[in-house]
Amino acid sequence: MFIQIQNLTKKYGDLVAVDNASLAINRGELVGIIGPDGAGKTTFMRMLAGALTPSNGSMVIDDKTFKENRQELKEEIGYLSQVSQAYGDLTVWENIEFFGKIHHVKDWQERGEKLLEFARLNNFKVRLADQLSGGMRQKLGVCCAVIHQPKILILDEPTTGVDPVSRRELWLILAAFLKDSMTILISTPYLNEAERCNRVALFNQGRLLRYDTVTALTSETSLMVFEIHSENLSKAYDVVSKFGFVDNVTILGDRIDFVADHSSESNIGSVLDEVRKVVDPNAEMKQIGASLDDIFTSMIKE
Repeated sequence: MFIQIQNLTKKYGDLVAVDNASLAINRGELVGIIGPDGAGKTTFMRMLAGALTPSNGSMVIDDKTFKENRQELKEEIGYLSQVSQAYGDLTVWENIEFFGKIHHVKDWQERGEKLLEFARLNNFKVRLADQLSGGMRQKLGVCCAVIHQPKILILDEPTTGVDPVSRRELWLILAAFLKDSMTILISTPYLNEAERCNRVALFNQGRLLRYDTVTALTSETSLMVFEIHSENLSKAYDVVSKFGFVDNVTILGDRIDFVADHSSESNIGSVLDEVRKVVDPNAEMKQIGASLDDIFTSMIKE
């Protein structure tokens, strides 16, 4: 196993930020770290990057530990925090030079040219990092984090507040790194992004709730998700919300989505019957697959 984490814990006085988290990661995997604000994601990733010392537990990365091999591991890990490491008062190229030199990269110019071209930043070399858009600055941060060709890349919510085009380009960059067998851990508030990962770790209140593949999570869930189409969504929403066995009733564009457990399967038909009776006789309902968002929300409530 490339990364082995056992009972990893971080305490700040009486506050337990990460509580006995254990997981294993294969070389070349893309692992999503997801959870609400305050779940412990950032603390967990900072410990894995060597920026924080755990209160308890162990981490073995490529048969090395920070206690015995700190300098070697620092060269094998690239880390991008929530605040991009790129220095705002340096130009794009000056940032590349700075990070290349502090990591003692002999061919940093050649490596930097390739990274900026791939990230579509080669036309902005002389622009100050502070004058870049949010998405461009995040891409520059990724370039700086991998200038030394690390084996592991740790990204803490790199797509938060980033426009859709830049977000897509960031994921294309990560896909290229995965082809080179880089191991990537990424935290994200966007659960549709987490579905791209090989496995996801679901955190809440410092605890690791589940660590598995998206396929396993979705196939094992007892949740049923339905969508209703009606000419009057507002009134239909009021009707659906009155049923005690439904949950997460949401208006999404031209439909209403709601969640129910398999134990309520025999009662589901009554939802459509009531909507047709009270609101719209032509309303339609169908079952759809449970998303990672539905599963995670259910786990947190449990």
